[in-house]
Amino acid sequence: MHKTMKNQMGKWYVHDSDGHEIYLTEERWQHIVAGHRELHNHFDDILNTVRHGKRRQQPQDPQTFVYRLRCDKLRPPFNGVIVVVAFRFESQENNGNTVSNNFVVSAWGLTMRH
Repeated sequence: MHKTMKNQMGKWYVHDSDGHEIYLTEERWQHIVAGHRELHNHFDDILNTVRHGKRRQQPQDPQTFVYRLRCDKLRPPFNGVIVVVAFRFESQENNGNTVSNNFVVSAWGLTMRH
């Protein structure tokens, strides 16, 4: 079972099917629902898409991945969710090691073929 955890910084963390830790910030969630009303009240479906969706690397930006998953809970004509995730790295100041920093950029509903 996957857990969704929110820390004090307003971030929700999940792991995709390959084990990558990915987070969604409160700011990005507000951006998503402001621009994509079809996802209003579908917070869990966005995180579920990251957890279980089919992942495809973007050729124009190899550090960006798109996750897609069918979701029949959306209002017609939408029956799927697409989530864009940026895979980045940052250095830790105290030891110079590089750590992953993978975050949701945006999401929207889509119409998937049957």
